[in-house]
Amino acid sequence: MKKTIFTLAMLCCTIMGNAQVTDEQSAILQVGDNAQIFYGADALKEAMEAAPDRGATITLSSGTFNACEITKCVNIYGAGWVTENPPLNNESSIQNSILPTNIVNQMVINLPEGLAAPHNIHIEGVRFPDNSYHWIKVSSTIDGLEFMKCWMPQAIRFEQQNDHVTITQCFIAGGCTGGHDLLIQNSYTRLSQLTVLKAESNIVVNHCIVTNGYNFNYTENRFLCLNSMFSCSWLCKAQTFRYCTLNRADLDGYVGSTNNIFNVDYATIFKDQANMDYSDARTFELKDDLKATYIGDDGTEIGINGGNYPWNKAPHTPIVKDLQLTISGTNLKVTYNAETR
Repeated sequence: MKKTIFTLAMLCCTIMGNAQVTDEQSAILQVGDNAQIFYGADALKEAMEAAPDRGATITLSSGTFNACEITKCVNIYGAGWVTENPPLNNESSIQNSILPTNIVNQMVINLPEGLAAPHNIHIEGVRFPDNSYHWIKVSSTIDGLEFMKCWMPQAIRFEQQNDHVTITQCFIAGGCTGGHDLLIQNSYTRLSQLTVLKAESNIVVNHCIVTNGYNFNYTENRFLCLNSMFSCSWLCKAQTFRYCTLNRADLDGYVGSTNNIFNVDYATIFKDQANMDYSDARTFELKDDLKATYIGDDGTEIGINGGNYPWNKAPHTPIVKDLQLTISGTNLKVTYNAETR
């Protein structure tokens, strides 16, 4: 009976999004009112194999999971890419902390040809590996894909037609290649690459912080940049910049570029730090006197804290607290408090 109660407790916690420390990483596959639990490093792979072609949600605990091939229209939720409520220096316990969900090795999205669009795959709250050989590869045609609140230190590579793709509130280091119908919003990016699938591609970068971007000077890389902060050595006249801040004197010859703010010193505009460097603790909040000056085309502030998705790394899954189990005959009664992050 004790083993059964423990398993059911784990099930309830994970379905509600509790990502607190557990003895073993777990994945919950939920389809409607039915749920299955899988344990261990291959739990994500096993949950994917057991999922139907569409309509399933896989919720991952904290811990490290082996990547799998995504062949179905699923939602995947992790515990986030940073440690929440980390212990203080004088504390030895981390029982109140929420540790990240890590996915290691290469993640591949490869949908079968017969799987009808829209696909609407959602991946949120996971940390992908910092390994140059383990990029995220989308090898099949896809219509409907969103990454939200993820750490992506390597590239996302699209190899086929891709439509309705959104990247929101993410850290992106390696960039995106072969994007077509792509929106990157409210993300911190070190876009060493941002390339288009074809000349007619529609790529928009909105309310982002963009550093590096050294190969933006490729003439075929046409995309629109809105309400974003750029600190890049190289840009290309094929790109359009509107309501952006830039650390350069002008955009002469950039057709369609308007309402930009030039010669911005990024060492002087933020409250929390005197640079644009990323850290998990950064808020990138503008100084008060600039919030009314750096205004984008949507009436909100330029940068990562404006727009519809102000910078926030915490996944949407709630935290379960005060979980209590009582037995009444053959029934297990579960009570808990769920709090948003």
